[in-house]
Amino acid sequence: MTPEKPPKEQFVEVSVSTTAGFYPAEGTDRVPIHQKISVILHQAKNKLTISDVTNWVVSVNDANGYRELDPQSSYLDSGLSGTVEIDWGPREGGGGC
Repeated sequence: MTPEKPPKEQFVEVSVSTTAGFYPAEGTDRVPIHQKISVILHQAKNKLTISDVTNWVVSVNDANGYRELDPQSSYLDSGLSGTVEIDWGPREGGGGC
């Protein structure tokens, strides 16, 4: 008896866009929907040899608009599904006089 594949809804296709490049370099990674977002951020940090991510923010621009994400939450808890492009980088500095 062959085990059945989990339903597609149990996974999301994720890519991470940073100031140092994209992870993965092409396409997306298929990850469990219950996995914390921080897992792929850690992989991107190592693969792109990013040394300091202090004060970086995680955000997404999807059907719900632009919003920041909690990297300790899962894709499901963040309301993400399907194909997701995460933006990860330094918080934009505000202007001023």
